[in-house]
Amino acid sequence: MKVGLIINNPECGRWTSYYVKDNIAYLPNGTPYNGPGKNDGIDCKVFRNIWNRTFMGHEGYFIKPNEGLPDIDLDVIFVVFEHSGDVQSFIKNIRAKYKNAILIGTTKEAIPGLDTKPVTGLQTLFSLCDKVAIQFNEQVCDSLSKKMGLKIHSLPIPYKLDYIRSKYKTDNNEKLILAGACSWDSKRGYDNCLDISNYLASKYGYKVVENNADKSWHEWLQLIDRVSFVINTDTQHRLGQVTIESIALGTPHLGGLSDTIKTIIPSWATNKKKDIENLFCNILETNYDLTDNYFYEKLKNRYSFRILNNKLKSIIEE
Repeated sequence: MKVGLIINNPECGRWTSYYVKDNIAYLPNGTPYNGPGKNDGIDCKVFRNIWNRTFMGHEGYFIKPNEGLPDIDLDVIFVVFEHSGDVQSFIKNIRAKYKNAILIGTTKEAIPGLDTKPVTGLQTLFSLCDKVAIQFNEQVCDSLSKKMGLKIHSLPIPYKLDYIRSKYKTDNNEKLILAGACSWDSKRGYDNCLDISNYLASKYGYKVVENNADKSWHEWLQLIDRVSFVINTDTQHRLGQVTIESIALGTPHLGGLSDTIKTIIPSWATNKKKDIENLFCNILETNYDLTDNYFYEKLKNRYSFRILNNKLKSIIEE
C-alpha cells in the first residue's frame, strides 16, 4: 500500500516533500532526509507526530502542495487543512490528481480540545473526504462522531518504539527530575510543572532539569533515559509525545492530560501536586522495572506500525 500525506502549505512549516522507501526517508533527489531541524528525526528512520504517517504501508510520500503534486499512484492519502482558506478547491485538486486514492481527513495541530470546542471548521474538511481518522482515543472519536454526524475513526500515530528503546534505553538513571512540560507556551502548565518538580526534588533529594527547548531530539531522548522521573503537567489533551518517549525508555512519567497517559496509565493522569507526590512515593517504594515492561507492551499495542497498518486497512475496507 502506498500512503500519502498532504498538508496545506501554511501548516507544513519548513518541511519539504519527501518519500519513504525501505523505512528510510529521502528527498526527491534521493538524498536521505531527517526532517528540517534537529528536533524532527532520528537516522532518517524515525520522525515525530504526524510525519510518521508516511512510514505506514510499504511506501510513503509527504507532498507539500506548493512544490507540486508528483505523478504517483497512491492508495490512500491523509489530508490536513486546519487554517482558513478554500478547502473545497484544495480537496478538488487532490482528487483530480490522485483519482484512485482514498482520502482520509485528519488533523495535525487542531486536536486539543476538540471534544469540547466547536468543530465546524474541521467538519468541512472531513465531509469532503472518504474517511476520517484522528490520533485520539475511541471515546474522543465517538463524541466527535455524534457532534459531526459522521464516522470518525481512532487511528493513533505509529512510532518505531523498539528502535527508540534499543537505541536509547540504558537503565543508568541519575537522581534527576525532568520538568517535561512545554516551557515555551504559557498555557501548557509549565509553571505548575516546575513548581511540583522543585518541591519533589527538595523534599526527596533530587535535582531538577528544566525543559528549555535547547536540545536536539537525540539529546532529549538521552535525557529522558538519564533522569529518574519525568513530571509533565501539560494542561491540554494532546497526543502525548513526551509520555510516549518516557514509557518507551522506561522512565516514570507523572502528570498531564495527554491521550497517551489517559489510555496507557490513566491513574497517573493528574496535575495535582498531592496526587503526583503520592504517585512519586509509590514508585520509590516499589520496583518500577517490574511494571515497565507491562506499560511498554500496552504502548506497543497502541502505537506499533504492525497494529496500526492493520487498523488502517480495516478503516479503508469498512
